[in-house]
Amino acid sequence: MKKQWIKTKLTAGLMVISLLAAGCSAQTPADSAQSSGNPSAAKDEVIVAVGGEKESGYDPCTGWGSHGTPLFQSKLLDTDTNNQLKNDLATGYEVSEDGLTWTFIVRDDVICHDGEKLTAKDVAFTYNKTKENGISTIDLTLLDKAEAIDDTTVVFHMKSPMSTFIYQTAALGIVPEHAYTDPAAYAQAPIGSGPYKFVQWDKGQQLIVEAHEQYYGGKPPFKRLVLLFLSDDAAYAALQAGQVDVAKISENLAVKGMPGYNLVDCKTNDFRTVALPVQKPGETSKEGYPIGNEVTSDPAIRKALANGINRQKIIDTVLNGYGDVAYTIAQGLPWDNKEVILTDGNVEAAKRILEDAGWVDTDGDGIREKNGLKAEFSLIYASDDSTRQSISMAFKEQAKAFGINVITEGLSSADRNPRKHKDAFMLGGGDYNPTPVYNALYGAYAAKGGWYNIVAYKNEKVDKYLEAAVAATTQEEANQYWQKAQWDGTTGGSILGDAPYIYIVNISHLYFVRDGISIGEQKIHPHDHGFAVLGNIMDWSSVK
Repeated sequence: MKKQWIKTKLTAGLMVISLLAAGCSAQTPADSAQSSGNPSAAKDEVIVAVGGEKESGYDPCTGWGSHGTPLFQSKLLDTDTNNQLKNDLATGYEVSEDGLTWTFIVRDDVICHDGEKLTAKDVAFTYNKTKENGISTIDLTLLDKAEAIDDTTVVFHMKSPMSTFIYQTAALGIVPEHAYTDPAAYAQAPIGSGPYKFVQWDKGQQLIVEAHEQYYGGKPPFKRLVLLFLSDDAAYAALQAGQVDVAKISENLAVKGMPGYNLVDCKTNDFRTVALPVQKPGETSKEGYPIGNEVTSDPAIRKALANGINRQKIIDTVLNGYGDVAYTIAQGLPWDNKEVILTDGNVEAAKRILEDAGWVDTDGDGIREKNGLKAEFSLIYASDDSTRQSISMAFKEQAKAFGINVITEGLSSADRNPRKHKDAFMLGGGDYNPTPVYNALYGAYAAKGGWYNIVAYKNEKVDKYLEAAVAATTQEEANQYWQKAQWDGTTGGSILGDAPYIYIVNISHLYFVRDGISIGEQKIHPHDHGFAVLGNIMDWSSVK
């Protein structure tokens, strides 16, 4: 493959990200202007209730912004409203034929918030520091080192080909080396080259930012943003009082409506799935946690749940219609295997699978048994997440229809951790790259710590597909292997194969937006909810 510079729109070698859905439906400034002349919709300041606080701070080298927008920092690449890769700091890049060298040319007109110039040396510093930190949300495992050749050229030397590296460049915010002498201090008061600069952080309350007047991407739409850390209930109360302009909101509160505001339904790849341990009990993880479950280790149990759960009904009844049915971890993404689909809510198929495997209700209590073992298991969810709780409860009720008893438990983080390899879990995730497929299915990650592959799934054939996908030198080739890892017609890590995860829904991200303000055409949102809405902040606008 001949080296070729890729400018403006990145299309060669590594294919652009293209999602099936089209962001979210948002009102236009003209439409909004007809419905409100509220003075608080003035363009100088906008107040946004973003939900949860980033307690660890705003350092990209430790994970800030990797699922949404770093806001303060720029990235080499970004995604546009069609979810295609586009240039940010980069003006072009090339990949060597062997996939071991990536060379990026960066802009020469980038000024940081403190007036200093940002160069390729800062890019190299950021990548080397992030690799050194070994954070889970930015995968730089195959990066050997980043090297700045001059002020506008940075070269990434890989240990082996890594097709997913391109997506990391659209996720990692760049920190200026001169401002990073104390990482802890930097996280509390970040400096970058993004459209907004840090002003004040009142922990537990708000984050105040102001427009970066020397931003290379143009003039930011508002002089000042106030980002409030409010729960959904508190945000709703603030909306009722007219104290916020944009607010993240739950499905239950969204249906109540809000006078003077439009409800914006943003589409996502933010999945919710039930993770089912695939091994029998007996082993213990390095963390000392028990691995395996006597019931969910039976493929028939997992297959029955995959067939019998009615995903659309959960969306309609629990999420008030806000969400899209999901059968895979990559629903609608280019690396998704579109063959992975079942008849939704097929209770009869679920019953047949269980009966053929010897699970029958011998005592008439509605719960099947096999060799004296009841078809029941615990499903754990985060106790402070009402959406995961509601989906878990609906999952439990539906499983009863074909004889499986699911015991739902809401637990704190500390209480959840020791049980993550022995009980079923209601998990969430989703990103703009295929790495989540790898993290969920790769055998080397099985119960090895963190939240990757907590079900302890191992399949040698799937591992080979995953390794081939990473080593591919074009995205087209990589996508074929990602798809085979999910299902190759015989085996795979999807519900047509070993069914270690029962994907249910890609939830919607919902916001009330004050009349007179437009949040533009949103990108498909990743797992990060509150801050994700700011990913297209340069496209926001307002009318007085």
